[in-house]
Amino acid sequence: MDTNMKSEKVTINVGTMDLAKIDLLVDSLEYSNRSDFCRIAIRELLEKHSGELEKLHDQNKKIQFDSENPVIGGIGIRRLSCGELKEALQKSQKVDVFVTGILLVDQSITTELLDATVENIKVYGKIQASPELLAAIKKKGRQ
Repeated sequence: MDTNMKSEKVTINVGTMDLAKIDLLVDSLEYSNRSDFCRIAIRELLEKHSGELEKLHDQNKKIQFDSENPVIGGIGIRRLSCGELKEALQKSQKVDVFVTGILLVDQSITTELLDATVENIKVYGKIQASPELLAAIKKKGRQ
């Protein structure tokens, strides 16, 4: 796990008996706190299902983007660079963007370049971009 990445808050309801067991583990110093237990449990389950997640990502890519456009993205942290969009522009080509994780959008990308080169965007996770690019990306977003 990348400990430098910002955490997102999730609120869950847990049954009384399960919470009692978690508290027992925390009190016996197996885990530093309830959140630590939940983070570790989630990470282990995601690792267990990593193969299935890759298949789901590929299936969703085919469902979300039925065009002939090349699809940029993947699972994890993906940087959308100005260079790759300029390359698409030179080829008079549109691209689709599909990321499960974090999409980092170069600050040098203008809304004009994004509009000229990106047809659709779908991100399961988080997008890090300037406010003006986030607004432009929202318009291209797939629900």
